[in-house]
Parts: sequence; structure tokens; C-alpha cells
Amino acid sequence: MRFATLAAALSLVVASSAAPAATVTTASSASATASPSASASAAPYGVDTPGFVNVNKTKNPLNILLVNDDSAFSANIRATYYALRTAGHRVLLVAPFQNQSGKGGTVVLPTNLTTTAPNRDGTVPAGGPFAGKNATDPAIRWFDGSPAAALLWGLDQEAPGFFNSNDTNGGVQFVVSGPNEGQNLGPFIFTLSGTVGASYTAVERGIPAVAFSAATKPRSYTTLNLDDPTDESIQIGTLTSNFVTRFSDAASSFPYGKKSAKLPEAVGLNVNYSPLVPSNCSISNLKWTQSRLTGGAIVDKLVVGSIGLPTYQDLVTSAVNKCINGNCFLPGETNVVAAGTCAASVSVYSTDYDAPLLTSAVVKPALSKALFELNNA
Repeated sequence: MRFATLAAALSLVVASSAAPAATVTTASSASATASPSASASAAPYGVDTPGFVNVNKTKNPLNILLVNDDSAFSANIRATYYALRTAGHRVLLVAPFQNQSGKGGTVVLPTNLTTTAPNRDGTVPAGGPFAGKNATDPAIRWFDGSPAAALLWGLDQEAPGFFNSNDTNGGVQFVVSGPNEGQNLGPFIFTLSGTVGASYTAVERGIPAVAFSAATKPRSYTTLNLDDPTDESIQIGTLTSNFVTRFSDAASSFPYGKKSAKLPEAVGLNVNYSPLVPSNCSISNLKWTQSRLTGGAIVDKLVVGSIGLPTYQDLVTSAVNKCINGNCFLPGETNVVAAGTCAASVSVYSTDYDAPLLTSAVVKPALSKALFELNNA
């Protein structure tokens, strides 16, 4: 029943309409330091600028922790931060100091009290504290660790003071992870992605979480065109904010045991966008589709490259695409956002990794025999 109501909430999510491009301005690089805390209600630079004209306003503002694996200085996460704030949500950004892609859900903590190298785009020099914040907008913060570690630091050390809460998760009601620079599709990549890893770490802490991934290249936040709604990262941020707003508003009508819960316990979402650039895909014609992780998904194969070093190739296997759980009639997320489409896939995942009863029953006879012999040897 809980998953039926989740499907109903997902079906109500729609994309917002587009608007003509406006005059372009470029975001300047803000200075960064470890400064005193500021109120979560303070309107930061970038909010309500013309670029975010397509952002849907929320009916139910959330306390959102925003994280990723590409670093706090990527264009995608900053655009999403501004979009979520424009929507009316209360947002705390705590993301890695350096690019931490491919870390999965590993928790890697700082080994030095100060950073030993500049940040990803060189806007923050080495030598600052392992946890810092933007001088002009203290709601933008970073942590010199893996994505899952940044999430935990945000929940346990930053959020309580920011949201003025002493509950287990610092008052955080929803976690947005990403949008990643690059898609994260299928079960194999699900286990590798730091963006997805941060989201399922949040789910395991009991917080509704969604991982977002886009077919974009690495880009610094300093290049954002805040007055241009057609800017690629601003479109991605707008789409992400609109999904969070529409889904959280819809989920309010479908309680999952707890009145305020936006997802059932131990359940998260994985969202991927098809390329917006250079295709003709945009906010106005992108189609949202409920999907599943399996279906067209790949796993790695190692080969020896032209210079004699190992490299990987994509390999499609029946095992990585085996449908065991969920609705096997849903399209695979990899196929939904394949080249030539203009879509966003939304897959529902669970952190209960046990095999279903019928599947485990197939293994039980051999397992029982082996365990009996081991215990009675």
C-alpha cells in the first residue's frame, strides 16, 4: 500500500513551462572563509534572478540539505541551490571541497585540520579549515571528505545550528543530492556514484532523499549566467527544484506512516536527465517518466588500451538487468534517457538489499545443506 501511494504521488509530478531567454550576466566569484553562522531566511545572491523565472513556488517549504560529489563549487549544485531558495525552501548546502566522484557510499574523513590543496576551480586556496563556508552566503558550506561524509557532517554538525533543531537529523526534512555532472544509470553505477551514495546514506538515516544526475560536463559556478533561463545548469537546477516542489507537495496528500514523510522509510529516488545541450531538449518539452534501475543498464569490462594500460568498456549483461524486485513492466532508466530522447527518468529504490522470499527460497536447499555440514563437521 505504501508503494501504491508513492506511485500516485509520482504520477502528479509535472514539469514547468519555459520562458524566453533574458539578458545574460555572469556570476562573479565570491570570497570564501570560515565565517559566523547566518540566518537560514537570509536571501542570498542568485535567488529570484531572471534566470529562475520558471521555478515553481512551493506550498510547503522544506528544510533541505543539498549535497553532491562534484564539489560545492560546481555550476549544477549552485544553480540548484538558487532554484530551491527561489522556490521558497530553506536550504543548507554542504558538499565536498574537492571533486569526490566515484566514492559511492564510502565515508572518507579529513586527515588534516586544514586543506592541503586549492578547491576544484581554484577559487578557495589551500590552508583553510577542513570545513568552511562562503563569506557572503554562509548557507553555502563545504567539507573536505567524501560525499557520504559531507552529508553526515551536514546532518550532525551544520544543520542543528542552521535549522535551529536538536533532533537526530538536525531538522533536515529532505536531502537533495546532485545534480551530478554526468548520468548515474543502472545498478552497477548505483553502487559507484558518490551522488547516489550520499542519497542512500540519507535514506539509511531515515531522511527522504533524491539523487539527481545530468548529462553535463564539469563546470564552475563562476560561469553561471544567472539572468539566462536557457543556461544549461540553470535549466537543470530549475528542473530539479520543480521536481522536489511538485513531489513534496503531492506526497503531502499520500502519507507514508508519518504525517510529514515525503517517502516511505528506507526508500529513495534516483533521477536522471537526458542531454539538454546541444539537443533541442529543454524545460518546455522534457517528459518525466517513472522507471526502474534495470533495463539497458551496463557493467564494466576491463581491456588493455593502446598504450598498454587497462581501461574499461561498457558491457550489457542479463545479470545486471535481471528484474527481481518491483514492477518489471516499467522502462529501464538507461533506455528512458538514451540519446535522442528528451526525458527525465525517476526510479524508486530501497535500502533493503535482501533478496525477495521466493528468490531466497530457491537458494535455501543448497544453503541449508552446506550450513548443516559446516556446523556438524
